[in-house]
Amino acid sequence: MSENILALANPMLNMVFGIAFLILWRREPCASWIAIISVSYFASAAGFFIFHLTPDPNGIPAVVAMHLFYSLGTIAMVWGIGTRYGQPIPHRLYAFIAGLGLVMMVGASFGADYNARLYAANASYGLILALGTQAIARKAGSELLDKAILFLLAMGAFQFFVRPLVAIMVQGEMTAVEYRETPFYAVMVVWLALAAVLMALILLGAALTDQTKAVRDDAERDTLTGLKVRGPFETQAIAMLQRAREEDVPISVIVADIDHFKRVNDIWGHQVGDSAIAGFGDLLRSAIRSTDIAGRVGGEEFCLFVWDCPAGPTRKLAERIRTRFEHMQIEGISDGVRLTASFGIAQWEPDEGYGRLFARADAALYRAKQAGRNRIVSQDEGMLLAMGPHRQGPDMRRARV
Repeated sequence: MSENILALANPMLNMVFGIAFLILWRREPCASWIAIISVSYFASAAGFFIFHLTPDPNGIPAVVAMHLFYSLGTIAMVWGIGTRYGQPIPHRLYAFIAGLGLVMMVGASFGADYNARLYAANASYGLILALGTQAIARKAGSELLDKAILFLLAMGAFQFFVRPLVAIMVQGEMTAVEYRETPFYAVMVVWLALAAVLMALILLGAALTDQTKAVRDDAERDTLTGLKVRGPFETQAIAMLQRAREEDVPISVIVADIDHFKRVNDIWGHQVGDSAIAGFGDLLRSAIRSTDIAGRVGGEEFCLFVWDCPAGPTRKLAERIRTRFEHMQIEGISDGVRLTASFGIAQWEPDEGYGRLFARADAALYRAKQAGRNRIVSQDEGMLLAMGPHRQGPDMRRARV
């Protein structure tokens, strides 16, 4: 009786964790990796149930079913974790490994040595986990949670390679039915249960951490543009400067301001003004890389920190944004009228902090405004860079402030 209860520990635990991750995913449908992890635990539970409850675990139907579920559980585990880190997973390669393992297992079932089947099954699971761990390590962070996930994946791969050898050394040759009756199997049941609990708790912690970060990130973003608001933006910018100082990487700053924005609100209303701000924010988000940061630092004022980029290429980036905004049609604004923006650029000097760097870029923006707007001024070169003709409609020319 106690052996049967112990045997059902793993399938029941995997079922519980599968349900837990499914519920968590229903609360956060965008987190697809949680749903994939849920599939992993359900598939593993199905494999355990077949192994423990089938009368003939040595039969080919049982062998095929168990291997398919175990393989699905292993691949889904790697796939789910890889999805969390944004690491693509070679599903076809993993499916090929699982298929090759299945062919070897079925072939071994016709022979007298069932240990060959044990080797084939565990080797395929171990290889999938090993390759998955290597791939995920390229994208995983350096936090303790990330290291714990990688460690458990690596340990899972290791035990799949070692377990068949230890089982045969300790117990000798045996069938699946005989294997279920050995003390070694009881130890493995406990070990697998502990491993499942540890991995589930860590992944649950990762899911809750992601949700907490998402809530905090939403609170730090401007509702109109989706960009960072001033406080969080400055915190991130200061951290970028510190990293650039350590890695000796150039950084440039763009400060941008929508021209005549007060008149936009006065003439066409605040709703149109909000559309203009949202449109400009969309331009910034689409123009920068993942290594850059952008924020709305004032009513119609924006700031970009461009990573590993000197002033020259930064001017080209600003010009692309300026040109695209100049040709953007804002809903609610009179036909033939286009809004424009002015830009100030400064390249970071290693001995200066955020305040001085921003002030230099802001001073360049002021000079762009004084010089006629709809242009870019580079503070570092101390010169005006007029970028293209003015294309403001008559209403906006009369509205100059």
